[in-house]
Amino acid sequence: MPVFHEAKRRVPAPVSYKAGILKKISYVIALSRYIAEQERINIFIQYSEILFLYVTRQLGPLLYYEVSLWKRDVSLKEKMRYLNAAQYKKRINELNPELYRKFSNDKLAEKAILTLLGIPTVDFVGFLHPFNGTDNKSLALTNAKDLEHLLTQHIGKKLCFKLTEGWGGEGFMAVLVSEKNSQVHLTILPEKKQSVQNTYMAVDDFFTRHLQQNYLSGLLIEFYIEQHPIVKALNVTSVNTLRMWVIQHKDKVKFIGALLRIGGENQIVDNTTQSGIFCLIDQSTGRVTTGRNSNIIPDFFDLHPDTGVQLTGVQLPFWSECITLGKLALRVFPHTNFVGLDIAFSTTGPIIVELNQEPDKVSARIFEGTLTDLLDNENID
Repeated sequence: MPVFHEAKRRVPAPVSYKAGILKKISYVIALSRYIAEQERINIFIQYSEILFLYVTRQLGPLLYYEVSLWKRDVSLKEKMRYLNAAQYKKRINELNPELYRKFSNDKLAEKAILTLLGIPTVDFVGFLHPFNGTDNKSLALTNAKDLEHLLTQHIGKKLCFKLTEGWGGEGFMAVLVSEKNSQVHLTILPEKKQSVQNTYMAVDDFFTRHLQQNYLSGLLIEFYIEQHPIVKALNVTSVNTLRMWVIQHKDKVKFIGALLRIGGENQIVDNTTQSGIFCLIDQSTGRVTTGRNSNIIPDFFDLHPDTGVQLTGVQLPFWSECITLGKLALRVFPHTNFVGLDIAFSTTGPIIVELNQEPDKVSARIFEGTLTDLLDNENID
């Protein structure tokens, strides 16, 4: 008589934070069963801890699993020092007064400060806006005709368009500028197996289809970053960046930690919301230890899950220079004591892509310590 074994429970499919309460409850139940089976932690113990942490610290069930508070090696004292979304925002407001946050929230203002104070960043090409648009030579850049005139100066180059206030790769586009029959054409990057009409078009068509709606709030135009070959090889279609946390108190600046973000196959951005992954890094050497996705119960891998490229063991270039640059970039922003920086690896060294004065707290999953401890800027060695 054959013996039947129970199939191994699959990792529960994640749900959005905007999902309804019933979906969230179902997800928490599925997570608790998965942890009970895989980690041998009784469901009653999990639910008891969830209830205690919610009553005493307002830490919700999803956070309990998101930051792995179910782990046996995390003491109750440590669990009590984690922060929920509201508590995190309150601490951010203490570190970075809201009055000054606009300096970094607006990418044009941010780039101006970085450039003025000599912090390496992506070269500025222009600011496309219906009333206030201008290029880097103070010429008008307010419509498709102005844009075409600007692009004639950059034939053969790659340029990027990004919202002056945006996140998660929203609104980002990269193009290759070319010329045919004395007319400027744009190829959208990365080049995919689409019709020529969708990827190769005149400036007027490109402006109407892809820019007109977003440019009402302003679009920053920059040169595309030519990456260091080691980092580019990890995923050739995206600019793969470090997300670094740094914090300061008076004259002392501390490097908290960093992770490497890598785009998915045929993606232009490296955000996890658009199929990207990230890698854990040995913080002392800059060597990749493993790759993982952003699921609450993550999958770990040594190779890129889309392309099969080796991740584990890769030595990131310019590691000490990246840390130095991150600290310098924080110093130049007035009344700012904490940031999550995005740093790219150019062929000649690290450059700042942008600063985030309220970075996604999910990054803290991989840094040693609780959010309360990580954001304590008065105990910097």
